[in-house]
Amino acid sequence: MMGIAVGLSADEPTRRLGDALPTLKKMGVDVADVQYRGSFAFIAQKSHPSKTVLRKVVTNEDSHKRPAHLRAVITGRPIAKTR
Repeated sequence: MMGIAVGLSADEPTRRLGDALPTLKKMGVDVADVQYRGSFAFIAQKSHPSKTVLRKVVTNEDSHKRPAHLRAVITGRPIAKTR
């Protein structure tokens, strides 16, 4: 089954995401350089880090002017559930 993760933050990640940072990095989401009040947004597919889309704005000043953002359309058909 395909797993998709979508995330965003308007603050540096190490304060609240410290334990999740290694997992995010494996998914292609390296946000270790995002500073206080920086921002980031991502869409990642489980087991396919090369497909990850990540936008980040590292500093507070730059993030205040134009925070990280992305636009996406995720298409496909639902996978039938098996019992």
